[in-house]
Amino acid sequence: MSDDQSESGQRRFLRRILADGAARLGVSVDADTPEAVFGWRDRTIGAPATKDGTRLWLRATAERREWTESDDWTGNQDAADMPGIRKPSLIAHTEWDDDNVIDRAELMTYVPDRACSPTAELRTPFTAPDTWWADLRAAVDALSVHPTHRGGENPGWYTPDLRLFFGVRAERFKPSWATEHMDLQWSNITTPTLWLLDWESWGRAPAGYGAASLYCHSLLIPPTAHRVHQVFADVLDSPEGQYAQLCAISHLLRRASDGDYPDLVLPLHAAAEKILAPESRRCT
Repeated sequence: MSDDQSESGQRRFLRRILADGAARLGVSVDADTPEAVFGWRDRTIGAPATKDGTRLWLRATAERREWTESDDWTGNQDAADMPGIRKPSLIAHTEWDDDNVIDRAELMTYVPDRACSPTAELRTPFTAPDTWWADLRAAVDALSVHPTHRGGENPGWYTPDLRLFFGVRAERFKPSWATEHMDLQWSNITTPTLWLLDWESWGRAPAGYGAASLYCHSLLIPPTAHRVHQVFADVLDSPEGQYAQLCAISHLLRRASDGDYPDLVLPLHAAAEKILAPESRRCT
């Protein structure tokens, strides 16, 4: 509960702005509901809401004013017109000043299906029918050709981490570019019906980044990692897809250095070594 002294001040703040956002958008929401979902490092909160008897989803976040100029601030809004992909629709949004930050609340359609995992990384076996995997591949393919100015096509953004973790060995890989989800992981995908959630950071990126991210987040469950690789083999095994995998791996290793994903570190390094090894030693 929000009045529990064991709850962090950040979570109490997020519950407050969720309630403020509900009032501004004219919906009913219980900010203390156990169904509330907190995002990575408690940057966001989301909870079921209702309006005129319709079940909806309300999401709230806050940033310093200078950071609201980034693409991430309007990710869900910018993803409104995206055919061929099952995702929540943004109904309305509002922003307001709150001391030294800008608060934002977004009202979206409700997704009835559950997330595939409560954590970004998969920790229990996941099975789904072939139709689910086909829907996943179709959604990622549809996204890849969706036109956008979000993100950018600058390999220099990825070079520092690639050099930090892999040295000169990564320099022989060159990217191509596509539109990618950028946070394709197991808590952002639902089952039994496939929905893609959390469109905060989507945009132009190394082609195959979404598939690479999902593969990396599957490494603790080898059968599922193998299934992801099967579904996206033509993407992941291409030189451009191998570059995307190294980018995703280096990103997660960077996150691990800040305390995230501690048990993924060794599997991530092992996956990188398969890509970086000479042809005679490389295996899939």
